[in-house]
Amino acid sequence: MHQLPDYPNYPVVPRRRQRVFDAGPFTKGDLWTVIAYLVFFVGGAAALIGLIPGYMSAFSTQEQALFGINLILYVTFFILAMIQCGAQFFESFKTMRYHPWAKWLMLPGGWLLTIMVNGIIAALTGQVVTSENQAALESMAGTVPLPVMLVVTALFGPFVEEYLFRHLLIGKLSRKLNVWLCALISTVLFASIHFIGAGIGSWLEVVPYFMLGVMMAVAYILSGKSLAYSYMLHVINNTVALLVVYLIYPLLPAGV
Repeated sequence: MHQLPDYPNYPVVPRRRQRVFDAGPFTKGDLWTVIAYLVFFVGGAAALIGLIPGYMSAFSTQEQALFGINLILYVTFFILAMIQCGAQFFESFKTMRYHPWAKWLMLPGGWLLTIMVNGIIAALTGQVVTSENQAALESMAGTVPLPVMLVVTALFGPFVEEYLFRHLLIGKLSRKLNVWLCALISTVLFASIHFIGAGIGSWLEVVPYFMLGVMMAVAYILSGKSLAYSYMLHVINNTVALLVVYLIYPLLPAGV
């Protein structure tokens, strides 16, 4: 009888499972950072900076003065957040060891997906609404240099928000609650925080921020609760938005 040749038995290489990064329990530092954030950003205590004698007169425009307040706050909270989660943040860059091609493609892909969804909603409703938060950003574009705006809005700001809304509200809170319930809480609060003091003129204003919150929450969870990965997504989103405002909008005809 004819016998089949013996083939070597190659070892089966198991697929590497996504590592889940441990955000750890809530700490007193987290508590004080959140309280300070609520007092200054939500409670409006940041406006007290403008009452410092000589502060407003040090700037040529009101937009620059307001940006100066944001600069002070975001630098301060960036440092506070980095103290609380710096170790976990840098450790979570290791998420790129797992399914790297998918994750690298998702960085621009996630942003494109949110743009497409927002575009579809705008096409279906026939309305393109600009929130007061977006309008304030556009007004600052004429007075604040792009490199400075990038540092604050595309580097410091996203880190503070990812620490609060993903690292704390999903990473740490999910030790007590279902992770997807935490994602919902995170998304709703993330969208809401962008309308503090400005109010909501139309529900369409909320859609871009809600979609961004959904994308960040899902990316954070699927990347193994990687703070670094959701931060990179946030940086890309804000950087592209700023480049459009500074470089594309000035080229458009008036009224467009």
